[in-house]
Amino acid sequence: MRGKLRRKREQKIKRIEKVKQGKLVRFSLANSPKKYKGFSDKYSYQTNIHHLIYKEAVFENVKFQASNITKCNFKNTKLIGVDFCNTNLKGTSFKGAILKNVVFFNCNLKQVDFTGVNFQDVIFISTNTSNAKNLQLGNGCKVFNTYPKRTIKKELEEAILELTKWEKIYKYHVLHVEKNKINLWNLELLLEYGEENLARAMRALNKRKDKRGFYTITAYKNFVERYLKIV
Repeated sequence: MRGKLRRKREQKIKRIEKVKQGKLVRFSLANSPKKYKGFSDKYSYQTNIHHLIYKEAVFENVKFQASNITKCNFKNTKLIGVDFCNTNLKGTSFKGAILKNVVFFNCNLKQVDFTGVNFQDVIFISTNTSNAKNLQLGNGCKVFNTYPKRTIKKELEEAILELTKWEKIYKYHVLHVEKNKINLWNLELLLEYGEENLARAMRALNKRKDKRGFYTITAYKNFVERYLKIV
């Protein structure tokens, strides 16, 4: 027993050290009876969780990338500025949850329960919503299934591509697919500010020393709005 506890402590210490070093740490857990609180300001890559309880938890500025989150309980949970990208959510429940500035991109929503969800600016991109349970698409929701076909101005394109030189920006692939390719799905969500304003904001971000926390599209929106003094 002591040996098992020691190994767990050593594994935890190693995980903490990797996080401090900026390395990606995969989280895997299933069938735990414990109630979890949620977390903020995190990039969760290849998270693999099954049948966990996040009832009344809070998630903010979190991106789940290439993850499996199956049959989990997010009842009455607050999710603010959360991106689910290429994620399997089969059988998960969001009953009574508040979803604000949430993006579902290329997700599996089979048997995902949205009963009584409060939708506030929730985007479904390239995601089949017909397999979900009690999903009432209306005010507060938008669905995009057609890849944006637009030509952006050179000034904006250069400002966004310039950001690829910063690992703290590029590795989360919010604005970029590759070093020379912009993520037009997410860019479409930012163009409400106008191309010229957005280009100015991206140049300002390039000069900014602190580039931590840009995990989600909402993180970029918040920065742009502060820069443009919209809020």
